[in-house]
Amino acid sequence: MSEQVLAAEMDEWPSSQLRLWITTLTEASAPAETNWWLRVRIMPQSRAYNRRLAADVRREWAMVFLLLVEGSERFAGLDRWEAATDAASMRALLINELGPLPGDETWDPAALVRSVLATTTLHPQAASELARRWRALPREEMLLLRRHKNLLAPLTMVIDRVPAGSDRDVARAWLAVRASLP
Repeated sequence: MSEQVLAAEMDEWPSSQLRLWITTLTEASAPAETNWWLRVRIMPQSRAYNRRLAADVRREWAMVFLLLVEGSERFAGLDRWEAATDAASMRALLINELGPLPGDETWDPAALVRSVLATTTLHPQAASELARRWRALPREEMLLLRRHKNLLAPLTMVIDRVPAGSDRDVARAWLAVRASLP
């Protein structure tokens, strides 16, 4: 079956069938085109965003979306920054709209903050210093600052739900710097 036919059929699959398909993929069997993965994840993403659906249904579709993001990074080479930003955005949106889900790290604001902070490669103070002269920076450094800015954006939705502690303090420091990033 061609990847285009498969993608069209997947629009009709229940979430359980999509999950099963994703978990059985191997390097040899997985589609290798990033754009294919981006197209396929539109359906679960739209269902996760659908406020008319029940919270558990939205979270289920969001989990499928997150698995597709992971697959697109693993099998098709989606940029790790883009994958991390997409995942953080979905998680933050549902945490913001549906609240945390006790016992599930995917829907825990503190776990989301830890995940985002683990992806950063700069300290907030270093980013702030670079941001002051971003126009004079080499393209790669400008891009790095932009990647941090995009990655941090979802935290604005959940930061007030994160318990006091060093992770929240670092996340707040990042959010204070974020506005000055290019």
